[in-house]
Amino acid sequence: MRNEILGALFLFAGCTQNNKPDNSKMVYGSPKATVSSQANGDTANMGPLAFAPEVPKTQDADTVDVKFDVTHHLFQISKTVSYTAWMFGHSVPGPILKLRVGQTVRFSMTNRSNDTMTNMPLSMNMMPMPHSIDFHAAMVNPADKYRTVEPGETIHFTWTANYPGVFMYHCGTPMVLMHMIYGMIGMAIVEPKNGYPGKVDHEFALVQNEYYLKKQGEIYIPDTSSARIKQPSFVTFNGKVGQYILKPLKVKAGERIRLYVLNAGPNNATNFHVIGTILDRVWLDGNPGNELVGMQSVYLGPASGAIIEFVLPEKGRYTFVDHSFADAEMGAIGSFDAQ
Repeated sequence: MRNEILGALFLFAGCTQNNKPDNSKMVYGSPKATVSSQANGDTANMGPLAFAPEVPKTQDADTVDVKFDVTHHLFQISKTVSYTAWMFGHSVPGPILKLRVGQTVRFSMTNRSNDTMTNMPLSMNMMPMPHSIDFHAAMVNPADKYRTVEPGETIHFTWTANYPGVFMYHCGTPMVLMHMIYGMIGMAIVEPKNGYPGKVDHEFALVQNEYYLKKQGEIYIPDTSSARIKQPSFVTFNGKVGQYILKPLKVKAGERIRLYVLNAGPNNATNFHVIGTILDRVWLDGNPGNELVGMQSVYLGPASGAIIEFVLPEKGRYTFVDHSFADAEMGAIGSFDAQ
């Protein structure tokens, strides 16, 4: 009995130790950022990126080059609603970035808000604007790396991923709330050095966000007044109202599914739920050291993420929602089609 107890204690200690970060290998800070008046050579995104719900693959390198720019365009969130969006990497939300702990990111971003003004009337609120980017996964001087760049300028900086998780990135230029409700949000996934434990059959990325809009002519523009009082017009997964009701995510019954979920807010919490199953493995903020099991829903405040795993037990259609059902009614609803 004594040996069994000692063995259990050693096992517990080993598990606990494995969940602790290795501070000796962390990289704090990086060389000073540079800002130039020369735009990136082209407008294409570069790096381990994909558009949600797709999850990109990590690159096998110590340093990865990541580039996406800021543009202003009309963005359609439903068949009847288009609004004037400010975008990272040509989409709302911005592209999913996937890294591995220990990798260094060599990042570059051009503010192209002046390039997208061609044939755009001023009534569409598409004036060139200053922008920036704030990576929650980084540990750097924000006054340096997250500085605002003017239209036509390009910022370059590096940062190293120290912690695994599901992290947010967003524009940090004042007023931050305005830039976020215009669409300047995105997800960065950082997996442990040896990858996340366990095998899964499918991976999907879901970014929940709120829209605050008012009608202006034939289109909509973001409304900071309603954002200040936290009364959204729409709430979506991956930028579009109910898109996964119209086109469900296809899987097979009995397969293990892994979701990377981020609540980009900017204001309200979410309670993520899949009808018809149990969320049997949940890592809060996407860190395996923060494991919960057997969850009926996962509560995430603004700028909080999680990795959620589950199995759909039999063939059928399984709806996923923000269980704050007012948000589900405003568009935060989708489904899996399990064959």
